[in-house]
Amino acid sequence: MTAFNFFQLADTQFGMSASLSNRSDAQIADMASRGMKVRRVAPFEGFGPETAAFEEAIAEANRLKPQFVIVCGDMVNDPDSSDERAEVLRVAGQLDPSIPIHWVAGNHDIGADTIVPTPASVEAYRDVWGDDYFSFQHGGTSFIVLDTSVMDHPEQVPGELESQMRFLEAELRAARKRDTSQIIVFTHYPFFLDNPDEGDGYFTVAKERRLPVIELFRKYGVSAVFAGHWHRNHYAEDNGMLMVSTGPVGFPLGDDASGYRIVEVHDGGLSHEYHELLNGQPPAGNEEDKE
Repeated sequence: MTAFNFFQLADTQFGMSASLSNRSDAQIADMASRGMKVRRVAPFEGFGPETAAFEEAIAEANRLKPQFVIVCGDMVNDPDSSDERAEVLRVAGQLDPSIPIHWVAGNHDIGADTIVPTPASVEAYRDVWGDDYFSFQHGGTSFIVLDTSVMDHPEQVPGELESQMRFLEAELRAARKRDTSQIIVFTHYPFFLDNPDEGDGYFTVAKERRLPVIELFRKYGVSAVFAGHWHRNHYAEDNGMLMVSTGPVGFPLGDDASGYRIVEVHDGGLSHEYHELLNGQPPAGNEEDKE
């Protein structure tokens, strides 16, 4: 096969920076106790930081000409904000039309309360962003996009989880029948941070629904899963399958600045590298933010 690359972005999350600028010291301390670092900045409104970072990422894609760009969820901060959606789509419209862009459902995009999807919120997502789970092929590689918000919280959307699981197994089986060289999956939530048997937590898919998916990945030989959600970079593995959480285009919550990932797919497998954005936001511990 001919090697090719793609851009993986995550958590553009327009509106998050302004929202966090209004947090009290107590709220910031509470977030820190849960592993989320937030810088103290003067309150502001609008999407300035997110717009600057996303425009830079799109400009880099236009310069480097990947085969496609994929945004792994949380395009917006408020699922009901038409202004946030409009700005995301305006900036995405700057991408060279020859480069496809794919959207992955994040909890802030499809969760009615930014966590739990409802029939109305799922329909609203599909009206704006398209299907919340789907597949595509390129260069002998099969790509599968999943909706991990529905996987994590299926309680208010009966039938959606079951439909997605049938889709997943059918797509995995079809990929192997095509003699696909690799299968790569995109999600918003990572399935695990350390190993598939770890306990439940906010940043991963619930174990009860995680393990059946992991078993399918093992059965059909998935090469890698690329996710977002954690607003920092993190790397894990299961039986040779990579589980990659990519830092945000938007607001960082860990020790990694805003950025994007370039993934190269080739005969021997794949390689990937995270690139910081010059116009992105620094991590909370960056010396530039300390007085």
